[in-house]
Parts: sequence; C-alpha cells; structure tokens
Amino acid sequence: MTEPEMKEMLKSLKHHLVENVVDYTPFPEPYMGKGEIKAIVMGMDPSTDDGKRFDTVFDIGGKDERYFKGIERNLNAIGLTMDNVFIQNFCRNYFKMTTYKQRKNWWRASAVWYMEIINDLHYRFNERVPILATSELLMKRLIDFDWKTNEYYYKNPEAVPVEIFMSKRRVFPFYRHRKYNLELPEWASYRNKLKAYFEGELPPVNEINMNEESELDSFKK
Repeated sequence: MTEPEMKEMLKSLKHHLVENVVDYTPFPEPYMGKGEIKAIVMGMDPSTDDGKRFDTVFDIGGKDERYFKGIERNLNAIGLTMDNVFIQNFCRNYFKMTTYKQRKNWWRASAVWYMEIINDLHYRFNERVPILATSELLMKRLIDFDWKTNEYYYKNPEAVPVEIFMSKRRVFPFYRHRKYNLELPEWASYRNKLKAYFEGELPPVNEINMNEESELDSFKK
C-alpha cells in the first residue's frame, strides 16, 4: 500500500464516520515468512494503550515481544514457524484507543477495510491458504453471519475451517488470549486438528494470481 493510498484510506474511514482515527502514516508493514507460506495470521489493528508506532505488524523484529509471543507459541504448537506465515492487521491504521475499548467503532472501520484486505490476500496467495484469526471480533467480521461462540470451535474442531464472507478462503479461530493457549491439554483435539491440516499438502502459494479476476473484483466494480 503506497503512502497516497494510505492517506486516501484515512479519508475514507473518516468519510464513513469512523471515530478515533489517528492521522498517521505509514501503517506497519506486513510480515512475510521466508519459506512456504501455509497460513495468514490476521490481527485486529496496530493500536496500543501507550500509542506506540511500529515498523512491522505486531512489532515483529522490534524490541517488544509481548504483542506476538503468545501467537508464535501457538504457531509452534501446530507445527508452523515464522517462515510459514504471512502476518497482517485487518485494520491497518492506528486508532486513539485499543480495539476492545471501541468494539462498535472497530466494526465500522473493518467494513471499510474489508474489500481492500480480502482482495490483497487474493492477489498474494492461493485461496487454499487459510486465515488464522487472532480474536473473536475478527472471526465475526470474516464469516459475517455464521459465527459461533469462542469455545464452540475449540471444543468442536470438526466445525473448522469456516469459509469467509465473499471468498473461498477459509478461517480458523486462533485466539491470542492466554485462555486459548494451544499447549493447554483441554485444547488437544483442536491443536491436533490444525496440526494435521497444515501437515497436509497445500498448493504453491508464493505466486501472485494477477491473471484471475475474482468475484471480489466484480463486486468492487
């Protein structure tokens, strides 16, 4: 996303009456693993209580490990490493407060970002590469109307992955809250489901599907 595109997105958010938008660019860069990309780890937005600014999403490569440490632990629990993932925030811009202090406002902002993010993923990766959603609010946004309670998915691993709204790509709940630490024995079945899924053969994913027009492109027109 170029600097002018970021500025235009900030204008669009304000036009759609999204509040608490910080007029600051650049947004944090996404993280791209060095190996075969098997999953897309999706965060909410880069906002923090102390107003930090990051070069890379979740401050990966920075000094503060707390933002991603728990997620990386869960990745390792299902047999993935940092080399196997692409990491991005759904709302790439900064807000004046964190997501759970402004859930309704984040929901409004995520509607503005939706097509931008889904199309970007379409052009970067084969649609068989799933999203790992790091929060329940993000899970709700991605599957639109068919969301179940948090523990439902973890206790019923046969129910995942779920197809996301307006795309053939699928999503797994992959919550960063310590309650959903995949090393815990109560989530063994869910952990094993994800591990088996990613041990299976995925198609080549480090290719850009620029020659295909998706239903998302038609929707934007």
